Amino acid sequence: MQIRGGLPEHPVPDRVRQTALGSIRIHGLVERELTVDAGELAVAEHVTLEEPFTCEEGWTVPGLRWTGISLADVLARARPLATARFVHVWSGSYSISLPLAQAERVLLCDMLDGVPLPIQHGGPWRLVIPGGQCFSSVKWVDRLELTLEEGQSTGELIARQRLAPSADSST
Repeated sequence: MQIRGGLPEHPVPDRVRQTALGSIRIHGLVERELTVDAGELAVAEHVTLEEPFTCEEGWTVPGLRWTGISLADVLARARPLATARFVHVWSGSYSISLPLAQAERVLLCDMLDGVPLPIQHGGPWRLVIPGGQCFSSVKWVDRLELTLEEGQSTGELIARQRLAPSADSST
């Protein structure tokens, strides 16, 4: 496992650069669909999680301090229906699906190592699942959808394609 001194910086998608980020739409199996903005979330109770960030590609960044809001607290603002079982976390067309029961331990982060989360690392809102897989750490979160079914995770599909051995690797 390669130890890195910091997170890699991936290209920021045009849709992220061209839109005013900071608001998150909550919809699906909720009593009231709503959009929460950065100002509302900034005053919510924040917690800090310190742990290494490890990627399936074979590298890790030790001791990162992620600060954010419990995903469960964010979702509670829309009052999830009793039939909701999963939350789909979206960034444009990229998504992951996780059981709603896990939301208590998942953070929607707006700070990294004590400073506002830079756009290159997923700011203003990045999902962090303690011990979760790298692809599940959704950058630029813009939508939370509550559903009955798990649904497809485009994040996992993309990760599997990137990590799969190439058909041409033998040549």
